[in-house]
Amino acid sequence: MNAVAKHEIEVQADTKLVPVNNAPMVAMIERIVMDPSIPIDRLEKMLDMKERMEDRAREDQAFQARKAYFAAMSACQSELPVVTKTRRNSHTNSTYADLAAIEQQAMPIIHRHGFAVSFQPDGYNQKGELRILWEISHAQGHVRNGVGEIPVDGAGSQGKVNKTGTQAFGSTATYGRRYLLCMLFNISTGDDRDGNAQTAEPEDVQTITEAQASVIRELIEKAALSNDVFCKRWQIDAVTDVPMSKFNEVVQSLRVRIKALKEKANEEKNNG
Repeated sequence: MNAVAKHEIEVQADTKLVPVNNAPMVAMIERIVMDPSIPIDRLEKMLDMKERMEDRAREDQAFQARKAYFAAMSACQSELPVVTKTRRNSHTNSTYADLAAIEQQAMPIIHRHGFAVSFQPDGYNQKGELRILWEISHAQGHVRNGVGEIPVDGAGSQGKVNKTGTQAFGSTATYGRRYLLCMLFNISTGDDRDGNAQTAEPEDVQTITEAQASVIRELIEKAALSNDVFCKRWQIDAVTDVPMSKFNEVVQSLRVRIKALKEKANEEKNNG
């Protein structure tokens, strides 16, 4: 196959990438490509022009795909319910929405708006946390992805190992999928009000932001507490489950403990 014929096939195969309003220009380029008498330098210029047109077409397609993605995400989130907490954690004496409840109540809506969601374990980081690759793709072609790093759930509230390696992996993977799904689609969870629809004020069911959770984690560390002890005290499954309405109370409680620890340390130092 000679070079001219090869270029002809490539132009015909890629014409679908060019917007309809550029079709006359593509047709002209095809005619030029098929004419062996056209100087090679002119042919190269025409092919460069075609490539630029295709690049613009791809950029426009990508922009339209992103636009459709975010429009669908907005519509999807407006329909997502507050997922009912149907499971009980006997260790923390609290209720929570498990992955099955979240998927049952949220995934039909997510799928209806053209989204597909996937999670894939990807080994462990240097801290020993499980890495979970997540990806959200939309029917119009736009894709977003990232990685979540989840502390391994291998010990109970007393800090004692209570799971085999396989059980810890499964528990951590499920926990990670549950929290990533809620975070990526802004899904909230709440208590079942005797089978009735949620009527509480938004602040009663809204949990703290990630920035507020970071503040609390720092205070927990300074207060010499474990996450399990903290969660048991506030009857939650994770720091991110702290209700927005209790954020100030939680922060104040931790600061009081930190102050007491400092005073005790100073007293022991002086006595020593």
